[in-house]
Amino acid sequence: MKSFMFGSIEELLSHASKNKDSAFVVFAGVEIIRKLSTQVGENVILCSTSGEFTSEGYKDSSITGFMYNPADVDVDVVEILYPPAKGIQELKKAYGKVKNNPNAFALLLCDGLSAMEEGIITTFYFTNPSFKIIGGSAGDNLKFTKTLIYIGKREVYSVVLFFNSKTKTQLIKENLYEPCGERMLVTDADPIKRIVKTFNNQPASTEYARLLGVNEKDLEKSFLSNPLGRTSESGIYITSPMKINSDKSITFYSQIIPNSFVNILQLATHEKVIKNTLDAVKIKPSFVLSINCILRSLHFKNTNSWKDVDKELLTICKNHTGFVSYGEQFYKNHFNQTMVLLLVE
Repeated sequence: MKSFMFGSIEELLSHASKNKDSAFVVFAGVEIIRKLSTQVGENVILCSTSGEFTSEGYKDSSITGFMYNPADVDVDVVEILYPPAKGIQELKKAYGKVKNNPNAFALLLCDGLSAMEEGIITTFYFTNPSFKIIGGSAGDNLKFTKTLIYIGKREVYSVVLFFNSKTKTQLIKENLYEPCGERMLVTDADPIKRIVKTFNNQPASTEYARLLGVNEKDLEKSFLSNPLGRTSESGIYITSPMKINSDKSITFYSQIIPNSFVNILQLATHEKVIKNTLDAVKIKPSFVLSINCILRSLHFKNTNSWKDVDKELLTICKNHTGFVSYGEQFYKNHFNQTMVLLLVE
């Protein structure tokens, strides 16, 4: 698998025409993806972004992605229908080809605006819990109008690629946050709409602000620095608040389940976070795919720290590509404000 970066549509098309036996996964902004969709073949998957990660680090408005030779690695491309349950049989068929390979993985690219990521993840109920799934929700550069995913010239709702890898693979997730010491019980919520009505039997925004120690009218200013997190044996899974509603309920970017506890998070020491990520690398990768949440990207922009992140990530492997997403998938979880990494030996 080899990453690429191009500055124009013409450069990518020229490269693709010289490598007709290869398949491509392309990440770029909405307008570039729309134009490419009229000119590429079935061997090209297109996904719109809110920024790209390349062998030179973070970019905005570049064309990046990776190519692979189908003769070297078996890959099944499966369209995910709407609703996702309609495509379960095709998913089962593709998974059946890779389920006995511990190095196999699935790359999941989801529509970023339909709030259906959990519904998509649910359709993988039949997969082994250890089966590697890495994914990102397509972006549209914060316009929140329409995200785009194509298989060749055909626009699709979402897509998953099953890679029957012959070499070792590893998934890693990184978040910038840790519990601040306060947690809340979700006492009333609508997980389908991703709305929490009450925490600790109090209006959601009132209790959130009280425990955070801020004025309720200023709570939204703290969303980026103090999201919520679900904890498990495998770490923290962040769910980011989107907005406060008129009834003091809060809409989130991912589901929060009633009668569960959530931690209020705070920024951890960046050096500690990066050290933990680098220490987690257990193989020597020849290729890396990274998916960063848009809220992480905004934080890096606000703190002028993307250049530091670039340097640290590229120490893992220079053959690197990825994109900025509207949500991340890791195994059978969907969350926000996180980076997920795929390493291929």
